[in-house]
Amino acid sequence: MLKSTIWDFWADKYDRLWVQKYSLGPSRREIIKAIAPILSTGRSYRLLDMGCGTGQMIGELQAAFREFDIEYSGVDISSKMIEKCREKDIKSPYFVSDICDFAETYEAYDFIICSHSYPYYGDKPGALRKLNDLLKKDGRLFLVQASANSVYDRIIMCFVKFTTSKAQYPSVKDILRLTSGIFSPDAIIRIKERFFMPTICLFVLKKEGDQ
Repeated sequence: MLKSTIWDFWADKYDRLWVQKYSLGPSRREIIKAIAPILSTGRSYRLLDMGCGTGQMIGELQAAFREFDIEYSGVDISSKMIEKCREKDIKSPYFVSDICDFAETYEAYDFIICSHSYPYYGDKPGALRKLNDLLKKDGRLFLVQASANSVYDRIIMCFVKFTTSKAQYPSVKDILRLTSGIFSPDAIIRIKERFFMPTICLFVLKKEGDQ
């Protein structure tokens, strides 16, 4: 299970962190761009943000996709982060849970977003199996993370670890290996807002059958 203490500490400050400008914000924008072509009017969707933080992603999705019938839910290990979510959005359900313990659902999801939380999961193969189980047939996972593909990436991410909980940043090759057999890649989108940022990738992954 992830430790929530450090994330409880950052909850009041999270929306103002510098990484919002060059990492988290650009990642959210790319996710919205990737989801937009998939949506169609006349049908309903269920979307889960796993590791939702303070609810920024869901808020931006709600603003971008007002014309679509989408039911949003969020999960985070930090109770303080979830408090912030509920302050911003009184309509959507938010849950305090570790990914592998999450069971508060009555129906599978069309879309799951996992934005910058995957590196913190201790059991990475187990987390992917859990995300697969939560998706509907042909559902999609939007997985974004900083990806240690080079010496520069690894050096930069070492500094990040000083202000967050323990993390491991799989390379693009590692993600494709870990997801093989349970997800197939629709797209891999590199997010590079500034030259000094490490590699950040959005993996658009389609569920492969029942596991």
